[in-house]
Amino acid sequence: MKLTTKPINISFRSASREDLDQILAIEVRAYSQPWSLKKFADSYDNPSIKIQLILLNGQIKGYLLTQLSIEFIDILNICIDPEFQQQGLGKKLLDDLLEQQEKTVVKSIFLEVRVSNVVAINFYQNYGFKLLDTRKKYYSNLEDAKILRLQIN
Repeated sequence: MKLTTKPINISFRSASREDLDQILAIEVRAYSQPWSLKKFADSYDNPSIKIQLILLNGQIKGYLLTQLSIEFIDILNICIDPEFQQQGLGKKLLDDLLEQQEKTVVKSIFLEVRVSNVVAINFYQNYGFKLLDTRKKYYSNLEDAKILRLQIN
């Protein structure tokens, strides 16, 4: 019996204000301490923050919030709908981010990740991020954060 595969239709676009409820729904499904709608709305209203969506067959399956500084990007939040995790969508979001930065002066990408989120830490390190330091009691529940950096230029 021959296996058949369905074509995967992945696309990217910038978020609109109307997408914030769907983004929040994914956030709530994925995290025990999710961002609030207000935090997403405040981020959306900040001109230095970009919210990039990944869509599968036209449906939002994840997002990436980044803040651009002069020579680096800070990843503020990245999330893939739990039903679609472990399918390469997070890597595709990061690949898209890197592709957009190819001709810019950005030299590094930084992020913080909970020390307890071993799956995410391994994902980022496998992607090429290097561990820089630990921020003590960084999160609201006083959990430490690992600071990671990806050198891109």
